[in-house]
Amino acid sequence: MSENRVNLSWAPPGPVAAAFMADRSPISGINGPVGSGKTTAAIMKAIRIGQAQRPSINIFAPGPGGGAPWPVRQFKVCVVRDTYRQLTRSTIPSWNTRFPKTLGTWVGAENAPSTHRIPFYLPDRTILELQVDFVAIGDQSVEEVLRGYEVTMFYLNELDMMSQEVFTYSVGRTGRFPPMEQGGPSWHGILYDCNAPELDSWLYEDFFLATPAELRARGIALFRQPGGMDPKAENLPNLPGGREYYERQVAANSNNPGYSSRMVHNKPGFSRSGMPVYGEFNDLLHVRADDHPGVRPLRLVVGLDAGMQPAALFMQRLPSGKVLWLSELCAEPGTGPRRFGEMLAQKLRERFPDWTGGIVGCCDPSALYGADKTAGEQDWSQIVAAQAGIRIYPAPTNNPIARWEAVRRPLTMLIDGEPAFQLNPECRVVRAGFNSGYRFRRIAGTAARFNTEQAEKTAPSHVHDAGQYANSYAGEDSEIRTRRGADAAQAARLPAQSPEWDPYASVGG
Repeated sequence: MSENRVNLSWAPPGPVAAAFMADRSPISGINGPVGSGKTTAAIMKAIRIGQAQRPSINIFAPGPGGGAPWPVRQFKVCVVRDTYRQLTRSTIPSWNTRFPKTLGTWVGAENAPSTHRIPFYLPDRTILELQVDFVAIGDQSVEEVLRGYEVTMFYLNELDMMSQEVFTYSVGRTGRFPPMEQGGPSWHGILYDCNAPELDSWLYEDFFLATPAELRARGIALFRQPGGMDPKAENLPNLPGGREYYERQVAANSNNPGYSSRMVHNKPGFSRSGMPVYGEFNDLLHVRADDHPGVRPLRLVVGLDAGMQPAALFMQRLPSGKVLWLSELCAEPGTGPRRFGEMLAQKLRERFPDWTGGIVGCCDPSALYGADKTAGEQDWSQIVAAQAGIRIYPAPTNNPIARWEAVRRPLTMLIDGEPAFQLNPECRVVRAGFNSGYRFRRIAGTAARFNTEQAEKTAPSHVHDAGQYANSYAGEDSEIRTRRGADAAQAARLPAQSPEWDPYASVGG
């Protein structure tokens, strides 16, 4: 065994990377923009976990220079990538930057599995016997590639590029080395890193939409770094030109905003979807870590979108000016007003029982028309109101630009050092819409031009319309109209001037 002297000292490139390094969850990962130091952080974390592995029972090796035997810490890692092309062009070079092939024993070839065995002599007079296997899934099945691997840990590099089967199969293969008769592993599990995933990916659904508490219950931790243009961006000193590294990418990809969104700004996204209506939305900033229950003494505003796929958004505007989007209700296509009203009533009973501040609904003004009132017919809003047991009023406007501004305004503000707009993580459809599911319609025949006066009808668009009505009714639209010099006569006709308007009143709904 040759002596290997490697400087293992390394400083994390920022506080998020440092938190990732310190975490010992069974499954832990780091997400960030390109160039944020994710891969190096995962590599160094693997080494440090290996250094803490308990020495194996009755296994010794000669110390430096062939001296007295030292106890051996056995640790085996399997590094997995989506293709051998990416493994040989990206992952292995990152590894070899810190641990060149001349250290220990390297066996492998391009487009084939490789193994690096390195013995490290540690200051406590023990030896870390490290084995790192590099494999790629390619066109084979996950089972074909990973069958027979008995490892301490998997490192899934660029997990956003892999199928869910890779993750699922890896979970069941960790902790099999060293064998239990030699003492077993002190820790075993999975490390992963990823760029911001696309909205229709399993990773976004399973990891990014889950709350930290939900992830912890599954033994998973996810550490998300700020975007490259964020003032708190990590690893800038190690990038060519610092922040210019990201500025150049944004400029070079001005016709491909999806790339910049995911790879620079670290927003889950829309690389293939289009241009989001709310470019101001920041998933890391505006989504709360946990679900806010709402402020019971204050009125709850329920925004409603009519039609054959109705939706509801439950929100409050606090006296401080903060806007809380608390919960959502999304019906399936073909749901009529009576059934939707019943669904709304059940949602209110379960999520907002005995609400002391009162509840009021608001909807698209057009939902109040279309019925023959003379013949005793009820319009959509009346049917829903009767079933749900709440009063429903028309929103101040149905103008889409005005409605978007009613949401955009709090998105761009801070109040008492916190975002003025806060979204509960339980609002999963809304969140997907903010990240790009709710987007401008692409102009036919173009690749990167969008009609910024018309949103595309997508699954999240209905509940987003409901949220716009709610924000408008709760005061945001009123403030915009006042700022733009709306005449007093027009303002007097808005529901904002009626007693039912007051979002802070403590009267019954």
